[in-house]
Amino acid sequence: MNKKLYHFIFSVFILFFASLLPYNNLHTHAAPPRLVDNAGLIKSSAEIENLTNKLNEISTRQQCDVLIVTVKTLEGKTPMDYADDYFDYNGYGFGEDKSGVLLLVSIEDRDWYVSTTGYGITAITDAGLDYISSKFLPDMKKSDYIKSFNTFADLCDKFLTQAKTDKPYDNGNLPKEPLGLIWIPGSLIIGFLIALSITETMRKQLKTVNKKTEANDYLKDGSLNIKNSKDIFLFSTISRTAKPKNNSGSSTHSGSSGTSHGGGGGKF
Repeated sequence: MNKKLYHFIFSVFILFFASLLPYNNLHTHAAPPRLVDNAGLIKSSAEIENLTNKLNEISTRQQCDVLIVTVKTLEGKTPMDYADDYFDYNGYGFGEDKSGVLLLVSIEDRDWYVSTTGYGITAITDAGLDYISSKFLPDMKKSDYIKSFNTFADLCDKFLTQAKTDKPYDNGNLPKEPLGLIWIPGSLIIGFLIALSITETMRKQLKTVNKKTEANDYLKDGSLNIKNSKDIFLFSTISRTAKPKNNSGSSTHSGSSGTSHGGGGGKF
């Protein structure tokens, strides 16, 4: 067989089998910008670059898009519908379940909304979102948007990692708040004062106690006169109280595209 013909046939086979491979195996996930500041809330180009890099790094490492979108107006939509539609119709989301977390901020009526999709619904539960929002909202209310957005990104990263390595943060399992350094000496002083008070009370109660050498010395004359005794079991009573339901997990809804979303929002 001619050498050129052999190479031609070999190349055709390579191209044929390559065409059979899944498209996703030949291409990496290329999402649109993960920081879309249409409202112009971030003034520094360096801050924009740093936050964009952070969102890209978290999204790629976690295989879950984490993005922030700011707008001047919701164009008549509800914050939930705007956030869901922006995510669904702009090509965001990793994998078949389109995993992602989107923070929407609208300055028109000072609305914010977090829309979760795919694994984002699992990682950020309703209770988890309450926790996350309690951390980024104080800075957002003070118009310190860059600090608020960085807090949001860092907490999304933390919650996604927790969900993959252990059970997701939820009711009864939220991050523990670190104690301030001022509590360390304060706790030691309070503990010392409580212990001192207890020992002093016990010491005062022992002032009238005299040493006894015989066991009978502890009996009061005529105080113990047992002739006959027995135990009779009559009946038992068992009380049952319903355990309060612990609302955990994520509530979901369907967007206009039919995709399932979790999340929530409010005003700032």
